[in-house]
Amino acid sequence: MKNLYRLNRMDVAFIVGAGLFFFSCIATTLQTARTKAPGQVELSAGYLQSRGTDDTEEDVPVQLIGMNARVGVWENLDVGLEHTLDLTKDNDAYFNTIWGDVKYQISNHSNQDKKLTFSSGLLKGYVYNGDVSVHITTLPLYFSVPVNNRATPTFMYRYGLISDGFFPDSDSFEDPRHTFMLGIEYALKDPDAAKWLPKFAASIGTMQSFQDGDSGAFLFNFGFKLDSPFGQRQK
Repeated sequence: MKNLYRLNRMDVAFIVGAGLFFFSCIATTLQTARTKAPGQVELSAGYLQSRGTDDTEEDVPVQLIGMNARVGVWENLDVGLEHTLDLTKDNDAYFNTIWGDVKYQISNHSNQDKKLTFSSGLLKGYVYNGDVSVHITTLPLYFSVPVNNRATPTFMYRYGLISDGFFPDSDSFEDPRHTFMLGIEYALKDPDAAKWLPKFAASIGTMQSFQDGDSGAFLFNFGFKLDSPFGQRQK
């Protein structure tokens, strides 16, 4: 019979401590197509660099760090909250952004190894720099094939719209952003439903609008994740 791991006082203390640590560091990491189990929490922190394809060695790349927290809401459905900080030199924190998203796992509900897992959802971002007020609406598509219980290669595509208001307008669709990322998530130890699980994630990709004059940008990111034991089912 399967039981749900129960949250205890030490788990609560750990979450509070880890949350404070990650909020002081902040970062962006790769997501896989697999959603969190109901009640399960994932904390992640990482680094992202973006460089124009026609940049020279003297050009300074955009550099972001951030924190992401996710929680499983129902079977095959989770939600996330992320905060990214712009550390780019002389950029005046131009890309400081708050993100919120929802993701639904469409296939491979049994999470079998070597089987395609597909998910989609909706991602909303708000750039809150004092001189800039921009809303970002994104449709993400995730394709993952877990090799085993530790390694999960993933391909991600995002269709992004930029607007002044919360909802995209007709002008937003004239210049969409297309992001393609290929990466891997790797558990640093064998999963145990009664213990926290640390993971490493990294990805590379490109972002462009396919408009004349836009050469696009190369993206690289890496980070660390921590999955909670509670919410996972013990066999």
